[in-house]
Amino acid sequence: MQPTSFTVLDKLPLTVNGKIDRQALPEPSINFHNQFETPRNEVESQLATIWKNILNQKEISIHDNFFSLGGDSILSIKSW
Repeated sequence: MQPTSFTVLDKLPLTVNGKIDRQALPEPSINFHNQFETPRNEVESQLATIWKNILNQKEISIHDNFFSLGGDSILSIKSW
């Protein structure tokens, strides 16, 4: 599983014992791409067409994840 966001800190908050103070860490800002976005160039368009055919999808957004849409390592090598 991949992280959904990263938060950059100047330094980690520490307890008096020198351990990371997890309660003092800021809440992560999670940015999910909820909007559909069409391919922006020819390469993205070609990949979207391949994914649509392999995964039997009507539309593929540039933010879609092949594996989250039901793809797997066997489907990734399937010729269409």
